[in-house]
Amino acid sequence: MTKKLSAADILSKTKLEFETLSLDSASINKDLFPKTDDLKKGLLPNPHVVALVQDFARGILEKEIGKAHLTVGLNAKNTGKDTLWIRGLMANLVLDSLMELPVALRDTVKLIPGDNKVILVTEMPIDRRIFRLMDVNVVHIVGRMDVSLEAGDEAFTLEFDQDRKISQDEKQALADRARTSVLDNIVSDWVGAIGF
Repeated sequence: MTKKLSAADILSKTKLEFETLSLDSASINKDLFPKTDDLKKGLLPNPHVVALVQDFARGILEKEIGKAHLTVGLNAKNTGKDTLWIRGLMANLVLDSLMELPVALRDTVKLIPGDNKVILVTEMPIDRRIFRLMDVNVVHIVGRMDVSLEAGDEAFTLEFDQDRKISQDEKQALADRARTSVLDNIVSDWVGAIGF
């Protein structure tokens, strides 16, 4: 109980701030591009690929076509003098009313006095909601983290709840990266389906 109170005290002296929300990559469902020998006879575009690219460019997606892999960068500013280990995290990232995504901690974090980088990862379905990312104004993260006072100590759980407004520049950068990454993957997967 004393350790939990000490950890809670350290956490109470720590301000968790969103720094970045970025798209690392996108992966497209492979079943959208079945292998076919007909494609090897020429380099004419697969009509299914052309239709998918046209629909995506017009903002039309009838079904989920893959996953967007997102990274959330946080700064944990520890204003105290003690250290805390964040060993695990179970949380949800809520993008306004658009969607709720489960997030995971990329690596164990040693929360030393001062600024500390905390990296979270998640996946977002690529479906019609991707076109509404520009409407997201607030990112909210809520969950529980497993912490300990020493690297080898048994961990216990503490809760957190934070939100941050997203700037127009951040939204535009995310939307541009999503568009480019998805289109690059569609073309790459189509070329891979030709089987050169």
